[in-house]
Amino acid sequence: MKIGERFVKSGLITTEVLQQALEEQEKTHERLGDIILKKGLVAADNLIPALSEYFQMPYINLKDKYKDLKAEIIDIIPLELARRYNVIALDLKDTTLVVAIGDPLNIDALDVLRLKTKYNIECMIASDRDITAAIEYCYQNLVRMENYFDNFIQPQEVEDVTESPEESRFEAGDKPVIQYVKSLIIQAVNSTASDILLQPKQDTVDLRFRIDGVLYPIDPPPKGMLAAITTRIKILAGMDIAERRLPQDGRFKVTFGKSTIDIRISSFPTIYGESVVMRLLDVSQLLLGIEQLGFNEHERGLFENLIHRPYGLILVTGPTGSGKTTTLYTALNAIKSSRKNIITLEDPVEYRLPFIQQSQINPKIGFSFASGLRSILRQDPDIIMVGEIRDVETAEIAIHAALTGHLVFSTLHTNDSVGAIVRLMNMNIEPFLISSAIIGVVAQRLFRLICPDCRESYAVDSKRLKSIASHFSAKNYYRGQGCAKCMNSGYKGRRGIFEVLPVNQKVRKYIMENRSMEDMRAMAIENGMKTLRSSAIDCMRQGLTSPDEVIRITQDLED
Repeated sequence: MKIGERFVKSGLITTEVLQQALEEQEKTHERLGDIILKKGLVAADNLIPALSEYFQMPYINLKDKYKDLKAEIIDIIPLELARRYNVIALDLKDTTLVVAIGDPLNIDALDVLRLKTKYNIECMIASDRDITAAIEYCYQNLVRMENYFDNFIQPQEVEDVTESPEESRFEAGDKPVIQYVKSLIIQAVNSTASDILLQPKQDTVDLRFRIDGVLYPIDPPPKGMLAAITTRIKILAGMDIAERRLPQDGRFKVTFGKSTIDIRISSFPTIYGESVVMRLLDVSQLLLGIEQLGFNEHERGLFENLIHRPYGLILVTGPTGSGKTTTLYTALNAIKSSRKNIITLEDPVEYRLPFIQQSQINPKIGFSFASGLRSILRQDPDIIMVGEIRDVETAEIAIHAALTGHLVFSTLHTNDSVGAIVRLMNMNIEPFLISSAIIGVVAQRLFRLICPDCRESYAVDSKRLKSIASHFSAKNYYRGQGCAKCMNSGYKGRRGIFEVLPVNQKVRKYIMENRSMEDMRAMAIENGMKTLRSSAIDCMRQGLTSPDEVIRITQDLED
């Protein structure tokens, strides 16, 4: 019996529907089952069991089971092959690999899998959609090596020692430790994590990834393995493995295909052991164009006008992790030239750029932002970037550099653009110096984008909207439902929002009059400055982000 006839006999479709599907198959050459699903004639949950019965192969519902799969089994099939043929490994029985596949008639796929894995292949049928979701989740989110450490090292009886028997089993050079650290980095890179936090507790270990600015718990390693993992990481970073009482910093690089990941390590002693934070910086994705940062057309024009000025001080403000460094490097990349001498003073140097001279401060030897800035001025610079203005001395030198014909970029930790000016005034910098030196302030935040694979519209409570702005009424907005591709967060990727304040004659007048932050902010908005919250609301209206995300990133700002 042909498969279409089987569908009719089982009552899934009618003869007329089958005839329509067959006619379309003659034109498109698609699988009959795919045509039926695409037209919405039969639900996948009903069609796949019928296929299972027809091919006399077992059916597996992966929807709720793929999180229980084992990483060591999954990895038998390389990710590239899994995606190409939409197939995932389920189990290993002696010399037979059990896989889930949507098309059991794909002989090419089965032959390639048999050749590449060196195993006989046994098939189970699952829906293509569930297999795709399982692939995206398992290859990115399952922690490798966690289930089979004991296959490499057997427990040993240890008596009369200060460390626990479990801790004594592992050393930094052991194969499972080396493989775990490697797989942890790979997992973080695949998840687009910016940080890995490995923190000891009394009886456990906390392992979290920071993805799009938010921390997500990951299955941790055994507590007894933490010391060996920490030592391995410190060896890679060139740190002192014997020193566990003082904080240390280090770095190393790893290469994945064409991408080079610069990994910065920070170790910090706690009462339960050393806490390690690894920051992952993808050097290959650093140099964006200004158009990719997220400026709207008006703000972009203002910003480009500022960075092409011959001299003056430009401040970029925002909290830690708001993308200030990326904005500064992008600006330097946009104005670089063989005719310009560009020098930076940073703490630390996050990205290494070939077209500028970069320097890292070292307070232990007296090389601070202030002392370094004095020396930079004797290096005949055209453009200077100071990583952060932290004290009055650095602020004064940066302002004097701007007044003596240099274009100076720097950052301040303030909530908004007007706050940067008020902060300098509170540092007792003379108002006439501030008004003469500063040519513009840019405040910024990063908001999370709704995952395109699980984006859905929903009705927002009007009270919820009024917490953002009073003039909203209830209507449909968008959010992410949560799927395997976004770790069930509903968000994937980030983009910037900006508040650009050019310092014109009116702003200078307010600075000289020592006006309050409220007055200065009201004047800037009246003159056309778009606030961070307004920019975030515009993105929400465009369906780029959700109302909850707007509230989260602008809750420290006034309406």
